[in-house]
Amino acid sequence: MPSLSISVVLTHFNKGALLQRTIESLNPELPELTEIIVVDDCSTDPNWPAFSKQLEEQYFPKVKIVQNSTNEGPARRLNQGGNLAQGDYIFFMDADDVLVPNRLKDIASLLQTNDCDLFYGNKVKTHNLDVLQQHPHMDITISNDPLTFIIQHNIMEMCVMCSKSVWSNSGGCNPSLFIQDESLSLQLGRAANKLAFTETPTVFVILDQEETKTIRGNNRLSQNLNQQHHDTFMTIYDFLNSNQLTSGQQLKLKQKALSTYWKSLKFRNRKSFFEFMNYVVGKMNPENTWNKRNSQLKSYFEKLDHVRKPS
Repeated sequence: MPSLSISVVLTHFNKGALLQRTIESLNPELPELTEIIVVDDCSTDPNWPAFSKQLEEQYFPKVKIVQNSTNEGPARRLNQGGNLAQGDYIFFMDADDVLVPNRLKDIASLLQTNDCDLFYGNKVKTHNLDVLQQHPHMDITISNDPLTFIIQHNIMEMCVMCSKSVWSNSGGCNPSLFIQDESLSLQLGRAANKLAFTETPTVFVILDQEETKTIRGNNRLSQNLNQQHHDTFMTIYDFLNSNQLTSGQQLKLKQKALSTYWKSLKFRNRKSFFEFMNYVVGKMNPENTWNKRNSQLKSYFEKLDHVRKPS
């Protein structure tokens, strides 16, 4: 098997000491791990400058921290890191999660062995660090139609590795949006030839009550459902309008976009009998509903409150 090199890209905003735990889980001494690129999104934590310097010194020369003077969101910062990566493979995960031991090399070797250029793994929440040792082997599903598989299974976890060429051909995340999840999976799926997917837990979100409250706090984008709904819908809207997709791919994406609109209405307590009937009709005939309403729904999402957009 030919030698391989891996770049890891982490986007960071006020993650504090959780970032060090993430880096340690990557096994920085691994020979195949060429670099760990941490793209900071203009953190406001006063301790960050000193901590970032300490990380670079501790893991030199592998940890490379990219500082930014504006806050643009993880989508643009992930693009920034991915475009800087030098490895044959690029691995993306969140900067406050933990990777299963030895998984990084296993994924890259898996891609080589099966001639795959894209991998997605399962991300699991846990309160118990001991579970990291319970999943040493992965059960893998291979697909020769990555985009269809990703759409059908709603795959968008931040546990993903791709070849350098897939990243280059994908164009990266939609730069007009803040959150990367939906955009990254669709763009990579469109560019890839062969996908390896596992439901075996691979990345863990460690749920420590005190830690979550004091360190993660309000920095978690998952708390802003308006942002999530906006970016999911707009990703799908843009993707449908900029790609030649099969009828099956289009149908699943339109169904998800319509469902996202209904979720947004429920979250904002804007439900009505009229919209409920539209939702029911959309479930039965999403194609017709989308054709009639997509511009109206786009306008709705563009006017949502508390939604961040890159400058």
